[in-house]
Parts: sequence; C-alpha cells; structure tokens
Amino acid sequence: MSFFESCVNILYNLLYFISITIPILLSYPQGLITVFVKIQTDETPLIREILQYKITVATVYGRSYYKIINALKLMDLRFESLSPEQAAESNAKIIITTKDEAEIVRRKDVLLDTELDKHPVLLKAKVLWSVKGSCHDDQLTIGIDPGNRIGISIIYLHNEIESVVESSLNSTIQLISVLLSGIRSKKKIVRIGDGNIDMATHIAWMIKTRFGELVDIEIVDEHGTSQPQNIDGNRRGIRDKSSARTIALRRGRPFNPTSTYNSSSNHD
Repeated sequence: MSFFESCVNILYNLLYFISITIPILLSYPQGLITVFVKIQTDETPLIREILQYKITVATVYGRSYYKIINALKLMDLRFESLSPEQAAESNAKIIITTKDEAEIVRRKDVLLDTELDKHPVLLKAKVLWSVKGSCHDDQLTIGIDPGNRIGISIIYLHNEIESVVESSLNSTIQLISVLLSGIRSKKKIVRIGDGNIDMATHIAWMIKTRFGELVDIEIVDEHGTSQPQNIDGNRRGIRDKSSARTIALRRGRPFNPTSTYNSSSNHD
C-alpha cells in the first residue's frame, strides 16, 4: 500500500470514528471530565413495516463504510453503526459488512457491501424480504411502459422498491433480466403496456425466451395510464414512471407467443 493510500484509509477511518461519536457532551463535576457519547443514525423510514428495524452497518473500513451509508441514504433506509464484533453479539436482523469482516460477524444472512456496486435495488429487495418476506406474499411485479423513454416500476412484497426510466431496449432487457434473476420470489409477473405494441411484443418475446415458465407475462391496456404529454422535459421521466406503476398494478391478458397483436394501437 502506497503512502497516499495509507493516508486516505486513515482519513476515512477518522471520519468514521467522528461520525459515530458526535455530538460529545462534556461536563466537569468536581474537576473530573465525564464524556457522554451519542450514536447518530439516519431515521428516514422506507415503509411502515420497517420502522421497528434498522440496518446495522458493521465495518471499520472507512471507504466501505461511506459507500454503504451513502447508498442506504439514497434508498431512504434507516441504519445504525456497530463494529463487526458488536454486530456479532447483537440481535440485529439485517447486517451489512465487508467480505473480510463477515468472518467476524459469522451470520449466514449477512449482506455484503459488494452488492451495492451494480444494482442497489437487489440489496433493497433483500432488506425488505429479511423483514417481512417469510410471512408475506413475496410476489414480484414489474411494470413496463414502452416508448422512446421506457418507464419501469418494480413492486415487491406490495411495495414499489424502485422506478427508473431507460433509454434503450437493450438496457431495459438487461435490467429486467437482473431483477428476475436476483430477486427472491415464488411468483414473478412482468406487465407491459400496449401503447407501443411492437416494442411490447419484442420485450415480451425476449423475456419469455430467457425465462420461460419462471415468469408470467401480461400485455396491459394502457388506456388511462398516461399523464398529459404537454409537460416540461424535466417531468417526462416522472410521467413515464407513473405510467409504468399504473401498468404494474393493472391486470392484463396473458402474453401468447403464437398470437398476432395489432400494431396500430400506439398511443405513447
């Protein structure tokens, strides 16, 4: 390790220590100094069922710590900070740590920070399942609004855990494949709006070819799902996500690879 890398690691660890020991209140009774330490945590909830839980971040590696907490804040997930040794002795339900420190925690259900690198939504799904998956319907439903901008809504355990807008067909197929492969669910449904029926059919074909009977695909009537189109460019992504969410929640007709769909019904 170079001198520069060593300095960076020391700085990260110093910031980590400061973040879990601020604020420090000092009092001076009879000439003695008493130090009270308050652990600070982010209190932003994801859903009502998780209010009673916090994710435990268990690492002393500064770089990994800040990568984890920044991702959790972006996902609106509450967390607390413990050392790996403290986490091992705690009754924490959800623990995120590094691969090396997982040997200290020694929990089979521990989550690794590397899961944040590519698709954080998969970690969010695992967190949600850890809290309520064993006693709830774990259906995964993905709504897709085809068009020049492809809106996607991911609903898992009756909660929308992510909504995105993709700009290409290839990136859409890649994301859907990652979601279907990486999220634990006994029933997986992909619902695709018929506003652009040619694109909808192509997406359905690609998913069906790759996953077969592991996923149910439905073509959904898009009538009434779209917001007015005369809105500014900055809000178009919101419209696409909203339409995808409505499609995800609306039952459609089962996709039949042998059927011919009417390509004239394009109201994107």
